[in-house]
Amino acid sequence: MSKWLSCILLVITCNISASTVKEGLALYNQKQFDEAKAIFEPLAEQGDARAMFWLGVTQFRTGEQFKASASLHEAAEAGDPWAMHLMVPSYNKWCSYLGWPCDEGWMDKTIAGWKKLADNGDGNAMYALLRWGDKPWWAYVPILKQKKYGKLVEEAVKAGGYKAAGFNAGIPLTIEKRVELLKYIASKNYAPAMMGLYFVNKNHMKLDLDVNELLKKMLFLGWGGQTLMFDLNKNLPPLKRSSDVEALSDQDKKLISDLYYYSLINKRITGDLYFKPYIDFRNEKNELVKVDLLTPNEQKRIEEKARKFLVDFKVNMFIDEASSVHALL
Repeated sequence: MSKWLSCILLVITCNISASTVKEGLALYNQKQFDEAKAIFEPLAEQGDARAMFWLGVTQFRTGEQFKASASLHEAAEAGDPWAMHLMVPSYNKWCSYLGWPCDEGWMDKTIAGWKKLADNGDGNAMYALLRWGDKPWWAYVPILKQKKYGKLVEEAVKAGGYKAAGFNAGIPLTIEKRVELLKYIASKNYAPAMMGLYFVNKNHMKLDLDVNELLKKMLFLGWGGQTLMFDLNKNLPPLKRSSDVEALSDQDKKLISDLYYYSLINKRITGDLYFKPYIDFRNEKNELVKVDLLTPNEQKRIEEKARKFLVDFKVNMFIDEASSVHALL
């Protein structure tokens, strides 16, 4: 190997090693899994248990399930409680399906690891203990349960354990307390909290908020665009024939333009175009007919607007250690 090539490789290696797990996690959440793995691997080799955990999760995403098993087991052995949790077969069904070396004995070690993190102010560990830890006596007393949990969930949320306030956290809260905490988290640009507020507004109580603006913000943060388009699409009249298109109002046409624009952005997140700028149907002669919903100039203008927006757009899955096994693997 030439001296110059050795120097180049040394610089590249040093740059990767200088990267942090936080930077790797940002790439992971942008679905740049190979780039994230290139950061996690050298850190894991240096003995970083958190990097081992995220290396295993990323390997699973890239189809390397058995390498993922080894990395996660190594992270658990190195003391990472989130990896330990994924080694508990009653929690992680992939254990039996893929034959991973899981064991229920990891759960007690997981709880102990979370307690150490929580004592140091880790909000995600506080949330995990509330959800999977031993239930205190007051959890069985209705008059105390919601009040006590409300205080502890607020503490976890303010420490960064945002998932504690979600409906799927399985932690009992009054709807008023949940809304208070979800609004706090949404103010931090945490898109899943905005989705939580959307469902509160839809299913529980009307909130003083603009639902469409909330859903648009979620999309622009790189998450959850389908809900916005489903919500908007309900306001369109049925479009099954050419006559339906000809009868569209100016308001309907504006809505179609918005739907196509948001669909182009959402395609970067999901890979699918939710709303197409045309309809097709079979006429009386059973011929397939395509009818455009936008003029060529309108379609070109919207596509150019989306292209400019997407230059700096980043997907964000909002996944962290406290995400469910279904989100992680």
